[in-house]
Amino acid sequence: METELFEKLKKQAQEEELTISEYCRNKLKQNSKILKIEIMMDKIFSILEDRKIYKQVPRKNSRYIIK
Repeated sequence: METELFEKLKKQAQEEELTISEYCRNKLKQNSKILKIEIMMDKIFSILEDRKIYKQVPRKNSRYIIK
């Protein structure tokens, strides 16, 4: 299983003309940016919820609904 994952990673890195470590580093940077944005959004929406500006509604594409 590890060799399959490694080969897949190697192939993706070659497609972008990067070394495997560069490819992994770029992916980690992208993922950390996305995570930071999600954390910020959660903080913003929790403040809005406290001020009763919006309420949370379970939806397929969006977590929030603005009143």
